[in-house]
Amino acid sequence: MRFNKRLICALGLLVTPWVYAQDKLTEVVDFGANPGNLQLFHYLPKALPEQAPLVVAVHGCMETAQNFARNTGWLELAEKYQFAVLLPQTSKSNEPKGGCYRTWEPAHQQQGSGEPASVQQMISYMLETHKLDRQQVFITGMSSGAHFAQVMLAAYPQTFAGGALQSSFPYKCANDISELGPCAFGKKTASAKEMAASIRQASGSFNGSYPKLQIWHGTEDPYIYHLNLEQLVQQWGTVMGLDLKQETKNKLLGYPSTNYYHDNNQLQLQAISLTSMGHAIAVDPGTAEQQCGREDTFAKDMDICAAYWIADFFGIAH
Repeated sequence: MRFNKRLICALGLLVTPWVYAQDKLTEVVDFGANPGNLQLFHYLPKALPEQAPLVVAVHGCMETAQNFARNTGWLELAEKYQFAVLLPQTSKSNEPKGGCYRTWEPAHQQQGSGEPASVQQMISYMLETHKLDRQQVFITGMSSGAHFAQVMLAAYPQTFAGGALQSSFPYKCANDISELGPCAFGKKTASAKEMAASIRQASGSFNGSYPKLQIWHGTEDPYIYHLNLEQLVQQWGTVMGLDLKQETKNKLLGYPSTNYYHDNNQLQLQAISLTSMGHAIAVDPGTAEQQCGREDTFAKDMDICAAYWIADFFGIAH
């Protein structure tokens, strides 16, 4: 909560077990061929039961696995709800401008090569080594991490039960570094049918159901404009086979939410607009049930913790 966060910190009330846990990410070096030259970090709560869920949490540009884990609240939630967290990490040795995922390069947009292959190997390592539940693998990311989460959902849809994007633009909008700006500002557009086709092409012979998806975006994002939220709804809703005219408007802790359901009344796609927020992940520091995270450059106190509600959408916040 914004109004009393400084007082709470001064009193030390945020010094809960997760504060110490967040410094205990484990790095694994030997997890596969690693064609994308990424690092694997993970967090496992003590006494984690077999067949626990796995959340893949992907940092953005100018971030690391460590600060993404610390700021977003995912480690707090992992302790509370007993699931594993996998945190891939790229670097400026891969992408010198900002340590971003190279989602605009064809080698890093598809199955079997580059960064997607590395993360798929990481997931396989985690599932096999720690006996996690293959039916409960989820992925989320912010900005560049959200672009990468889309690559994984498009290239390996059979791997995931759900995904969540924060501040992103449509999958495969940018196919060269020069196209990042036009995509971010909504100046490069395509039809819903064309955008959906790019996802289908990425997944090869896959003919199953695509994972459910939650999309978050700040209305005042100066780097990736909010209009991309609707473009993502069109792209993913079309590939999911949803009737996008059948939408339900709601509020999530006061923020506008648009929901789309399958014929079986299961929520499949949810779009959340964070009023007055810029380019960041929403957090709500505190110790109450729905609170988590802490403020930083790309994490802003909006009185709602996105990570909690993403976990709730995934069905693992219980």
